[in-house]
Amino acid sequence: MTSGETHTLATELRDFPEWHQGIHHYAVWALPVEEPLWLERIRYLQQYLAPLLHPGYARQPHITLFACGLVDNLHFSPEQARNQVDALSALNLSTLQLNATGLSTFTTSPWLGVQSVDNRLSLIRRTLASIITEDTPASHYRPHVTLGFYQQAWRLSDIHSRLATLVSRLPPLPPLPINRLDLCYYATKEIQGELTVKDSIELKDTAETDDLRETLDPLEAIKQMRKEQLRVCALKQQADIDRLVAGAERAVNNENTVDNEQTINDGQN
Repeated sequence: MTSGETHTLATELRDFPEWHQGIHHYAVWALPVEEPLWLERIRYLQQYLAPLLHPGYARQPHITLFACGLVDNLHFSPEQARNQVDALSALNLSTLQLNATGLSTFTTSPWLGVQSVDNRLSLIRRTLASIITEDTPASHYRPHVTLGFYQQAWRLSDIHSRLATLVSRLPPLPPLPINRLDLCYYATKEIQGELTVKDSIELKDTAETDDLRETLDPLEAIKQMRKEQLRVCALKQQADIDRLVAGAERAVNNENTVDNEQTINDGQN
């Protein structure tokens, strides 16, 4: 949104053959939003803003991570999709955690902003871009959940006032866990249509990743190895002691047996 814009843009709900050129699907990488409190908040925001938006927005709540492009061999091919999946899998990522940053708007749609607690969204986007250049990327990536599309031109100052009022009276959202990355398609003829998941990268549980990191840490590995060596030595020493005790008991028993036999022989003589 530029500083000179004063109104939202009315989104046309129609087919755009001049854009898709007969190609049926468009592909994006997305972060699914599945946390119940977040889903409840998104539904509430959409209901509150419903008078401003087109009805029938069917996209599942998600955060667009990377726009791959139209799905065909000239734009975003199956081979490129496989290469992106392999590249993301190689990162061995753990669960992501995102925080809500507030409400704002583009000229076409209002949105709920998010931010990562670390820099891994940038890492993921760079990894995807190493396979194929992002389709019409924005000058600055702004992760967000789209709440719908405006049905007509509204004054942006009024929209911002309405959103600020909302933010002031709503409690903060808890952190949003992201457990997988989804490669999604949507039908190019349905601008508000559902996303279809074509592939997914499951993210490791944070606790599992922490355990793995501990195992791989050199100092921790040495400590664990030393503990294991001491345990083995202690068991060996105990086994040696047990053998010595058993040997001594056998020797005592044998000596007692000899003494008893000698006593019996002496008595017979």
